[in-house]
Amino acid sequence: MLLKVEELQPQILLSLVQSSEEAFHPAKSNLAMFRSSPDSLFNVIRNGLALCDGDLQSLLPLLEKAEADSLQRMLSSLVYSEKSLNDPLFIKQFIINLGFLVEKSLRRFSSGYTEKEDDLRNSSAKTLKDLLSRLSVRMRPLLSGATGSELNPGLLKALENLVTYADDALEAIYNHQVINVIGQEEEQGYYFQIPVKSSEHLTMADLFVDLKGQKSKNLPDRFRFVVFVTMDALGDLMVDVNCRQKKVWGTFKCSHVDSDRFLQKSLEILNDRMTSAGYSQANFTVCRCSRLAEEKLDFINNRVIYSKKIINCFA
Repeated sequence: MLLKVEELQPQILLSLVQSSEEAFHPAKSNLAMFRSSPDSLFNVIRNGLALCDGDLQSLLPLLEKAEADSLQRMLSSLVYSEKSLNDPLFIKQFIINLGFLVEKSLRRFSSGYTEKEDDLRNSSAKTLKDLLSRLSVRMRPLLSGATGSELNPGLLKALENLVTYADDALEAIYNHQVINVIGQEEEQGYYFQIPVKSSEHLTMADLFVDLKGQKSKNLPDRFRFVVFVTMDALGDLMVDVNCRQKKVWGTFKCSHVDSDRFLQKSLEILNDRMTSAGYSQANFTVCRCSRLAEEKLDFINNRVIYSKKIINCFA
């Protein structure tokens, strides 16, 4: 259900948006798309890496090798791996490399703004979104002109796969940008899907970031981040950490006994590093929880981007 604010004074007056009007509300369509494929951003990176190992190599007669190499490097930079442990700015670079900061004002979506092909053509290839935009704009005419051409079937299929992937990935990235605008407007922070290299495959970490209050220079007075991830050896994990100025506290939850011991030992190292960085002694607790999957479900169902109870979310 969608409500519209008609008046605030002398009393609040809301009106019900009719179904025909509601269907065209841009936020509704973005939420519907997100909920129909909640792992879409993770799949952009996973499917892109698979494309680089397969079809992209056979397209080198049509692509410049530098383009293919840039796409593979960009996708690889978005995966959290063992190398990322020494990169304190990984999340910041993840957001930049993905292309979340390309537009000056994503709130244009609320007035029905959609990206134009000219905008994509003129963008510089410094992010995944830029690279895919340029590839999509350049490869689509080749695909349109391939009907009845002498392109071999394998090359034609690889070209179709690349164009389809680029278009789907651009839609998923833009949709997640809009989802984060919605979260901000509802004061529920940001949501990111971080691919994590676990053994020989990728798993997804759900990262929620909430910023509370404002200090000088528009910096948050307090922030909280919550991470849900499943690792091969450690099982299900939840990290819930708060930071206010130089004080840090939080809870680490795990599903395995061995994970409990591992986290306790790791927190000793973390505390030492944080103290060296000027933070006060952190107050962390570690506990085992056999219901982490249910706890994750309860947590995300209270977020506006997942919740079906959004009666006046866009009023």
